[in-house]
Amino acid sequence: MINVLLLNNVPAPYFNPLFELLGREPDWRLTVCYVSDWNRDVAWRETGLETRATSHRTVILDRMYPALSRLLGSSAAAAIALLAKLLRERPDYLVCYGYTLKPQMTALLWAMITGVPFAVAGDANVYIDNPTGLKRMLKGLWLRRVTARAAALIVIGTANRLFWESYGARPGQLFEARFAVDNELYRRACEAANDAALDKRALLGFAGRTVFLYAGRLVKRKNVDLIIRAAQQASSDRIAVIIAGDGEDHDRLATLADGSSAIHFAGRVEPADLPLYYAMSDVLVLPAEQEPWGLVVNEAMAAGLAIIAHRHCGAAVDLVDQENGCLLRDFSADELAREMQRLAGDEELVSGMKMRSKEKIKAWSVESAAQGIARAIRQTAVNAENNR
Repeated sequence: MINVLLLNNVPAPYFNPLFELLGREPDWRLTVCYVSDWNRDVAWRETGLETRATSHRTVILDRMYPALSRLLGSSAAAAIALLAKLLRERPDYLVCYGYTLKPQMTALLWAMITGVPFAVAGDANVYIDNPTGLKRMLKGLWLRRVTARAAALIVIGTANRLFWESYGARPGQLFEARFAVDNELYRRACEAANDAALDKRALLGFAGRTVFLYAGRLVKRKNVDLIIRAAQQASSDRIAVIIAGDGEDHDRLATLADGSSAIHFAGRVEPADLPLYYAMSDVLVLPAEQEPWGLVVNEAMAAGLAIIAHRHCGAAVDLVDQENGCLLRDFSADELAREMQRLAGDEELVSGMKMRSKEKIKAWSVESAAQGIARAIRQTAVNAENNR
């Protein structure tokens, strides 16, 4: 029996199916530790995690010592709780999502000191890895050390592979586990929402238009203003925009939209309600800067949408091409407006892109991701045992 401890930051819903499958691996005992159940940036909060019936045990680290959390903050308290747990339980293998926060650094240093084999996973992207000065030097020193000592590096896509290779990863360390969502769940949910979606499109006056969707937080780095400016610049009665999400940039964006009837702000949308908006839409638009992956692309493709995204978005590097969408070269409203006009003027083209998205995303499944991680752990655990 191998005791595997997996550390993640917060319980993002898209990880649940993956961890559930990993917990079913034979001859494993999996413990999933979260730093916290709360992420203020994206408003994920799950309760009952530690008592929910799953294939694995779940621990919320910053709850273990509440007084320390109040005194030191969530991250520091979680790091202390994690260290105590590692010293007490001494897992046989560690999987660490991330490498810079206090709990992650604590876990990695513990594994290096004790010689416990470990894998590192995450969505790091070579195209947006651009720290400068002292920060770049310190990051380089730390990551080259982590890479040199890691038993396995979990690769979620091309930009992620290139990231690890830039810090000295060896071919034998790299194990592919493509970043994925439950494709079938989104396909079924969108089909179930189709009638309601048609009604809502008609109610908004979007029937007969090409509907461009943004789904995510309304923060500056997501460049949602480019979508609004592009729609205004295109000035076509064939274009409609849905902005599904909320955040600190909402008021600025609403002012920019200037009450346009072709731009609908849906407000904050719960994950369970997103399929309605996918079903209402034809094209997902993600012009964000510093987008390590962008799982909304996976979701939208599973729902059958064409995609417009920046070429350095991690998901777009692997999942978007001229067959199912458009890759933006710049963060330019002019470029985006041209692409929106092109798609809105060609219903047959968009229909073909939507079909291609559904076909292409089939190869990016939660099942194959779980198999990749399990293969990494089993193979490198055996190698570590043989080298002792």
